[in-house]
Amino acid sequence: MKFGKSAITAAALIAAISLQAGAGVIHAEEANAATNTVSVSTAASAKAAHANAIYNHMMNLLKSPAKQAEAVSYMEKNIYQVTPYQATLMVLKLENAEKAILDAWNDKFFKDSIQTKLQKLMKPGDDLTALIIKTNDKNLKALLKGARDSGYRLETSEGMYYLVLDYPRFQKVRAYVSADIKSYIDIMTAETKAPFANDAALSISWTEVTKRSLSQEAFVKSFPHSNRTAQAKSLYSQYLNISLYGLNNTPMFDYDTKKVNAKAKAALEAAVSKGDPSNSDYLKKIKGFLDVLKKNNDVLTPEVDKYRKAASGIK
Repeated sequence: MKFGKSAITAAALIAAISLQAGAGVIHAEEANAATNTVSVSTAASAKAAHANAIYNHMMNLLKSPAKQAEAVSYMEKNIYQVTPYQATLMVLKLENAEKAILDAWNDKFFKDSIQTKLQKLMKPGDDLTALIIKTNDKNLKALLKGARDSGYRLETSEGMYYLVLDYPRFQKVRAYVSADIKSYIDIMTAETKAPFANDAALSISWTEVTKRSLSQEAFVKSFPHSNRTAQAKSLYSQYLNISLYGLNNTPMFDYDTKKVNAKAKAALEAAVSKGDPSNSDYLKKIKGFLDVLKKNNDVLTPEVDKYRKAASGIK
């Protein structure tokens, strides 16, 4: 079949128009993609700038002890808007700030007038919020509210009332920090809710002693380079000593008979039985302790004492 010149010209024109239209679609798609990329990039930059602004404001608040309560509240309300790295630093720096002025806060609580008021006011189970509600003393109410809002909680021991860091409160921001600090918050929350000692006596069960020892050991093993590894090691050392010595008013061995505390021994045996001494330095030491105990009929002898000194590092 032969085509006339006009038909060929028309066909060429149609092809050219088609190609130009196709090129236009391609250029439009490329332009849209570029626009979307710019939009995403702009949004990411804005988000990063917002996170930086929140973080920097938090750091500025922490420079002033008088603004610590404001810093606590600000962090709890805004931590979800920063990066996990920034959130972790916010938590750690707040903890540092709370520790730095804890003694100054306790000096206020150690005044005889405050201790007397607390003795009359406080009942078992009361926390700072309960005391704030109960008291009509404006000055005391302001002191209690300031302590609570600044990140502290009230404890009592040997007839004295004093403040400690409110680690359970850090659970509010736990979801936003790094894995090691999540674990650290959990360890310190357990310590705060149920301190291991009161009046030089063990205030938790021997089973809980072994449980916490293993948790602290696991933290050190899992996060050897964490910013809070040193604190976990220190706590673990205390618990290892308790596991071998007990406390002054809850000794591992009876002061008169030198016989081992039966409940303590049972808890140590259960921990070794359920765990793996080959994979835990703590359990390995406890197993060795139990072995030397058995050899000495569960009595504190020079051999037993020598072992626990070596195991705990006491000279």
